[in-house]
Amino acid sequence: MATIKPFRGCRFNPGVVGSLSDAICPPYDMIGPEFKAELQGRSPYNAVHLEGGEQPDPVDPQAGYQQASRLFRQWLSDGALQQDDSSCFYLMRHAYDFSGRTRQHVGLFADVLVEDYDAGAVLPHEFTREPAVLDRVALLNACQAQFSPIMSLYQDSDGQMRRIFDRVMADSPDATAATPAGGDAQLWRVADAETQAAVIDTFANRPVFLADGHHRYEAALRYRRSLAAERQADDLAAGNYVMMTLVEFDDPGLLLLPYHRIAGGMSDEQLNEVRARIDELFDARPLNPDITPAAAVDEVARVGEDSHCFAVFWHDAAPTLHTLRAGVDWTAWGSLAVSEAWLLQERVLSPALGEALAQHVDYSPDHDAIAQQVNRGEQQMAVLLKPFPLEPFRQIVSAGNRLPPKSTFFYPKLPTGLVINRLDGSI
Repeated sequence: MATIKPFRGCRFNPGVVGSLSDAICPPYDMIGPEFKAELQGRSPYNAVHLEGGEQPDPVDPQAGYQQASRLFRQWLSDGALQQDDSSCFYLMRHAYDFSGRTRQHVGLFADVLVEDYDAGAVLPHEFTREPAVLDRVALLNACQAQFSPIMSLYQDSDGQMRRIFDRVMADSPDATAATPAGGDAQLWRVADAETQAAVIDTFANRPVFLADGHHRYEAALRYRRSLAAERQADDLAAGNYVMMTLVEFDDPGLLLLPYHRIAGGMSDEQLNEVRARIDELFDARPLNPDITPAAAVDEVARVGEDSHCFAVFWHDAAPTLHTLRAGVDWTAWGSLAVSEAWLLQERVLSPALGEALAQHVDYSPDHDAIAQQVNRGEQQMAVLLKPFPLEPFRQIVSAGNRLPPKSTFFYPKLPTGLVINRLDGSI
């Protein structure tokens, strides 16, 4: 099962960079051009200068990677970043605001041995896009460092890890920072050998499930394969590992939110085909024309508590609520059909659009934003989904299956910059 180890993390030095709150950022795939500029303006030491945005510079793609590499080495040299002398685990308690309520979850920063999925130690749940993988590979190669942790899940049915964490968090944290999710992150170094051994032994008998960071994990796979054979065989070579933040499946602060679908640019023939395939499988009823996207998502969650359900905001019609027709036996299509995202992908959108699917369909967790795009006439339809249920997610992924793209949105995204993982040298 999963091989995890403590590592010598690099952390910002407040004596040089000032407030840690100004130095952290979300992971790269949540950073658009405007937000990137805002983060850069917060501090010359903000981690966004290293992490970058989702897409490289289209004119000179290598320039951003090389600039990140120079900055990283400079910050290590001038003491803005300091690498711990001894290997540690790092425990984070992440508090955040959601729907007017404060929640928190706990995650363990650890180095996890990079292994092929066939080994069964690290379980993926979705396929990746090659350009995004190549982007992260280029950043790893240039910087020989991993700036943002991969979020992964594990099971702790006997509460063993929770008891260890409670003992660690009884002491004062080593660092605290406000996060983009509207709360704060507290960080503890776990340096004593006895606690480290207990953590390592616990994970020796269980796999980890990739929650957020498939592209970064596959980039780490390729990075490891590029190492010389003697480095790959070295149990302490840092390049054989990838930094993850491990969160327990049943942590009450772990939220699984939906990824919605937005479609546009379709011909009348294509749009009519999409409508026809929806009508073939789903009953429809009109929603109040003035319903807000948030209220529509709530209605989907309520009606779809024990059935398939989604809502559609149309550019040329009032919004509608759709439920699976009584005569449709979705179980005949396999376990993945428990997901509305799978039904839409495999039974509606792919058959209707074929190879043009990627040209017309995009994904977003922001129901307000995509509904506004439809209202402005920029897109033709926004499909609002309910969250993927967590227990079927565990069962499906454990069986080696993968979900359609953007089936899950684990919230909140982990902060980038609390701990940085060097891939050169030893862990």
